[in-house]
Amino acid sequence: MIYGVVSHFSAGTTLFAILVSRSWGCYILTSPMGGRNGLKKVLIIVPFIALFAAVVALVYYGQWKQKSTSLYYSGTIEATESNLAFQINGRVARVVVDEGMAVKKGQILAELEREEFLRQLEKAHAVVEQAQTNIKRLQYLLDLYTTVLPQKVRQAQAEVAALNAKVQELESGFRSQKVAQARRAVEAARITLEDAKKDKIRFERLYKEGIASERQRDATLLRYKTALKEYQKAKEALSLLEEGYRKESIAYAKAKLMAARAALEQARGNLKKIEITQTELATAMAQLRQSKAAANLAKLHLDYTILRAPFDGIITSRNVEPGEVVNPAREIISITDLTTVDLKVFVPEPELGKIKPGQKVKVKTDTFPDKIYQGRVSYISP
Repeated sequence: MIYGVVSHFSAGTTLFAILVSRSWGCYILTSPMGGRNGLKKVLIIVPFIALFAAVVALVYYGQWKQKSTSLYYSGTIEATESNLAFQINGRVARVVVDEGMAVKKGQILAELEREEFLRQLEKAHAVVEQAQTNIKRLQYLLDLYTTVLPQKVRQAQAEVAALNAKVQELESGFRSQKVAQARRAVEAARITLEDAKKDKIRFERLYKEGIASERQRDATLLRYKTALKEYQKAKEALSLLEEGYRKESIAYAKAKLMAARAALEQARGNLKKIEITQTELATAMAQLRQSKAAANLAKLHLDYTILRAPFDGIITSRNVEPGEVVNPAREIISITDLTTVDLKVFVPEPELGKIKPGQKVKVKTDTFPDKIYQGRVSYISP
């Protein structure tokens, strides 16, 4: 802000302000002035013309004159000014503006050294990529576990059920139906063997008498040998059924059942991997959010290394040089908007009734004493 000095005011006055363009030290034509009742209200007058020179404006206080209904008040012109500072600590790399330069909104004014901030941003991006890779790995494992592990449990359960049935069968022995079936098989094999034996004897005799050929004799001999083998196999099968299962077979089946039960317990235990992986995935996703937030902060800090103009204006102060170390508490550049300014003046309280919002006024400045600027009352302080 550009501050001015108000002079020649009595104690019973009230402050009001005017927006003026291209001049300083303003005169305001208003109603006559009254007694000393203390500062109570502020009157703001908005201009119609843009201001280009930011200097102190004095509106000269005058005395009531005969045949005149106008009074003169002194006041100060205040332009919109912004004192700029970097939002982070750093060393100044360059300053691209000087005092008096006109700048546009968003224009670069100064920059900090960026190398360290770039490294921090690259590191943050690497952490984000690592977190994303970890999430992909955990998601793959979770999909695999939720598909395969329950299937493994079902397979193990089926294996245990089958082996348990086998052990029960071995321990209870063969069914009587199977034994009877085996006995019928032995009897059928015995009958077949007796028929084959009779044919063998008969064709051997016929061969010796020259009635049967050697080929016929050999065929009956082969049929006899085959029938004999089938008979022996049927007898052995019947013998096993009548004796029952061996203890070794039962023990072996029980051992397989125990192994299958252990495999089932392990398969069920592996189901915990699903819950563990879900927890790890949730943690990894939280870490990803944190790493993204850190990356965004690093990007923001990198952006903070560039100081830009917040609005169109004139550089009115430059307090830094390249190589200096600065912090957010140090204001390094001031920029002023001279397109619109406020002119604040004090009015005696008895005369406030003659001043209304929207009332037109005339303003003069020391810079251009022969030029009159038009304005209007914008606001009266409560």
